[in-house]
Amino acid sequence: MPAEPIVLTTHEAHVSAKNEVVYEISVSHYQERAEERYAGNDQWLKPIISALGFAPGARAVDVGCAVGTNSLYLANQGYSVTGIDSSPLMISAARAAARNSGLTNRPRFVRQDFCTWVPVEEHERLFDLVLATAFVHLFPAPLDRDITDALLSHVAPGGAAIISTTVEPLHSQALRSKHDDDDPGPGPGQPLSQVRWRNNYTRETFRNLVERVAASRFGPTFTMAEHTSLDPARSQKQWSDIVVTRPF
Repeated sequence: MPAEPIVLTTHEAHVSAKNEVVYEISVSHYQERAEERYAGNDQWLKPIISALGFAPGARAVDVGCAVGTNSLYLANQGYSVTGIDSSPLMISAARAAARNSGLTNRPRFVRQDFCTWVPVEEHERLFDLVLATAFVHLFPAPLDRDITDALLSHVAPGGAAIISTTVEPLHSQALRSKHDDDDPGPGPGQPLSQVRWRNNYTRETFRNLVERVAASRFGPTFTMAEHTSLDPARSQKQWSDIVVTRPF
């Protein structure tokens, strides 16, 4: 069964709305980094999907697709891709990138708030691959558990989800501003303008989050694997890519 629409508290809705405002004005930043990120997928994403071994034409959904970089990469690997994002500017940029890609199997991009996305038809809600990169950590705890469960609810039997975030050595699982280490962002009581908030996980807390939710949804026979790599932008952080495979 798909997850129910996620209901945000007043505080959670406020934080998410502020995140979306800043995200909406970041299109040019994402576009500037798209070529580099696309090329980087050869190092982190391709080995994971190669190991999964899905046949050409397998259905994939890219949740929080932004300007469509990962969606286009998956399409180039033979997937039938749906990209979902709540930002109209991001979706418009993704569609333009798809038109200019030269791909014959262009991704389909849909403007949709994932928190309220409950597809009616089963063929519209189940995917061989669910990809969520730098997505779960944007939601206040414990909403991250609901978001993770919603992601896993769209995995078809035998399919997999790749859920990715950056992790750091010290446990600090609480919303704080996304800033470089030398720029602490606004002080107490200052507005959130131009700042996105995110949860910060250690490897252990992130693994535990995904493992608990997967066990609750799929039972004890699911499989889970973690892949880690250094964050090229911040030497003290790593990327944690957790692959959850749903049993048949």
